Amino acid sequence: MSARPHDPLLDHEYDGIREFDNPVPGWMHLIFFGTVVFSVLYFAFFQFSPVAWTVQSTWEAHQAAAYQKVFGTLGELKPDAATLVSLAQDEQMMAVAKGMFVTNCAQCHGKDGGGINGVNLTDDVYKNVKQLADVYTVLTKGAGNGAMPAWQNRISSNERILLASYAATLRNTNVAGGRAAEGTPIDPWPTASSVPPAVR
Repeated sequence: MSARPHDPLLDHEYDGIREFDNPVPGWMHLIFFGTVVFSVLYFAFFQFSPVAWTVQSTWEAHQAAAYQKVFGTLGELKPDAATLVSLAQDEQMMAVAKGMFVTNCAQCHGKDGGGINGVNLTDDVYKNVKQLADVYTVLTKGAGNGAMPAWQNRISSNERILLASYAATLRNTNVAGGRAAEGTPIDPWPTASSVPPAVR
């Protein structure tokens, strides 16, 4: 007697309907496992990567682009303490500067300035800066035998001044997870009342 053929129907029945016991196609398994791998990579990138973006950072980038039009009306800025202090109090200019910082500086210093392989800009200790105007000098000429690259041939003087002003505002924000302090403490930055008004 020949063996009874395999019945592909499952034993359970509902409303007179029985379900076939057909396996899921292999390509569906591949899609499933692919989505699992993608979700892990997606989570890791947006939670831990220093170059990941958020809805907020995207909005800030668009705002910075809009503020670039305002930036063009500044004229030729001077890289002195008065100008840096004045710019630091201008919310529009600091929004522009923050977008520039994230674009140009975050890979080394982190989006919040706490430092990755670059120095921590959020503490009260500096290696190559003694006074406020030195921040612009380091940006322009570089430091640490190239560890901090020179930006004088990469972005304009006005942009470097704006970036220097923004970097100075990060002082003493002391973000969590920042790099250990490198250098020596310096005197506080001058305030708006202690420097002559900036001439633009």
